[in-house]
Amino acid sequence: MTMSSYYKRYRNHGCRVMDDLQYKGYRSILLENDLIQIILLLDRGGEPVRWLHKPTDTDFIWHTRMGLLPQHALYPDYQMTYMGGWQEMLPEVSQTHVYRGAMVHRGESAITPWDYELIREDEEEIRVRLSNRLRSLPLKVEKTFILRRGETIVRLEETVINESPKPLEFNWGHHLAFGAPFLNEHSTVEFEHGSTVVNMETGERSEWPRMPGHYGNIDLSFLAAPGTSRPLLAVECTTGNYRLNGSSEGLALSVSWDAAIWPYTWYWQNFAADSDAPFFGCEYNIGLEPFNVPQKWTLAEAAARGAALRLDPYGSLSAWLTIEVI
Repeated sequence: MTMSSYYKRYRNHGCRVMDDLQYKGYRSILLENDLIQIILLLDRGGEPVRWLHKPTDTDFIWHTRMGLLPQHALYPDYQMTYMGGWQEMLPEVSQTHVYRGAMVHRGESAITPWDYELIREDEEEIRVRLSNRLRSLPLKVEKTFILRRGETIVRLEETVINESPKPLEFNWGHHLAFGAPFLNEHSTVEFEHGSTVVNMETGERSEWPRMPGHYGNIDLSFLAAPGTSRPLLAVECTTGNYRLNGSSEGLALSVSWDAAIWPYTWYWQNFAADSDAPFFGCEYNIGLEPFNVPQKWTLAEAAARGAALRLDPYGSLSAWLTIEVI
């Protein structure tokens, strides 16, 4: 890990990094150029707590009612510390359970600390590599954030490495959730023509943007009114791209990813309808989350069905994801 220095020169223009920050007690790192400012929580999954478009002062990170809270021993798991926003999920994306004798936690990579290394830092480009050795399975994860001067696109290049002489399976993806101040009930969602919507509970399928089953008259590209109940769906999108049109400023967010690794996009529609835990009707948001498995499949289920990602002894697997402000 690159250590901070009291005598490191500070640059206030072009691409730049501040890597000696603490935010609410979490080690953090700030990346920015002339258009975008990002704060990553190194002590909490490396997740962004800010993704700010400077010209319009628009932050794309949605926060729950509780927001980011300090760490507490009573609430160590993913759900009880969930603040909204965007998290990397590995080696389990659905439910904490025992797999091959190990307790694999939902979103272990999202709540554990990451190291970092500055690969490139000059006026034209930033490359910061974050890394995490999982505790449940002998997997190492590396992801590099790339930001260039004059651009609003951020690219993540990622690799998962098996450090064991035995083959390993895992589930992997990105839990990307969106809400205020960027999205509201007048926002829209776009997938490529030919994408398929799947209700995994019923097996019903339809062409995007129609809701599967008896509710085919519902257009999923439009967000619903508060209080509307919708199921968790999956969108199969071979191109690996969606676009959110959200704000009064005319801004949109385009998300693209390696669809060969993450073929399913979970569509979480949380329109303040559920009166019970964990949100008690307090939150209005959606999630559009690229994963390697259909929604709710655990690692044990995915491995049994041949859907889990698999690494040979000492093998590795790479993928990429980009987020662009339009």
